[in-house]
Amino acid sequence: MKSTAEFSTTAQFAELLKFNVAYLARTIDGVQYEKFFVRPEGRGNPAIWILGHLVLNRGEIVEMLGGDPSTRDLGDLFARGTHPLSDPKAYPKPSQLMTRYIRLAGLTDQILKDCGDDILGRPAWGQFDTLGQSLSFSYMHETHHIGQITYLVNLPSVRAPKKQTAFARPEQKKDSTTKIVLDSIKSVFSS
Repeated sequence: MKSTAEFSTTAQFAELLKFNVAYLARTIDGVQYEKFFVRPEGRGNPAIWILGHLVLNRGEIVEMLGGDPSTRDLGDLFARGTHPLSDPKAYPKPSQLMTRYIRLAGLTDQILKDCGDDILGRPAWGQFDTLGQSLSFSYMHETHHIGQITYLVNLPSVRAPKKQTAFARPEQKKDSTTKIVLDSIKSVFSS
C-alpha cells in the first residue's frame, strides 16, 4: 500500500518535473554542438538559449522551495528579455547546462518529496499569491520551453530527417486490419 506522502500534491509535482528532465535529456541527446546555435528563421531563440533559460527556471523552482539555485551567473545570458548572442563562445557548453539542470532537478525532487502539501499554500513572491500557483506556472513554463526545444532540434536544418525504412515505404506497406475494415465500411456507405 502506498503511503500518504506518495499521493501528495508535492510528490506529484516531483514526478511531473522528473518526467521533464528525462524527456529533455532524451530530446537533446545526439544533437551536434553547432546545431544548438541555429536560430529559426534567423531571429528565433536558439536551443542553447532555451536550454539556459530552462536552467534558470529550474533554479527559480529550487529557490521558491527554499533551496540554493546557484544560477545567478546565468541571468545575463538567459533571463527573460535577454537576446541571444551570435558568438557561441559566450555560452556555457550544452552539456554543462544540462548537468546543472539535472543537479537542480535532483534538488527539486528532494525538496518536494521531503515537504508536505502545506508548503503550496504559503505566500509567494512575484506575480502569484501562493507557492502552489508559482510552482504550477513554473512547471507549465518549463514544459512549454521543452516543447520548443523538441521542435527546434527536429527541424531539418538542425537534425537530418531519419531515413525511411523499407517497411515504411508506401509502395511496400501492407494493409492493416483496421484499414481493411474501414475500407469495407466505406464501400457499404458509398454504394
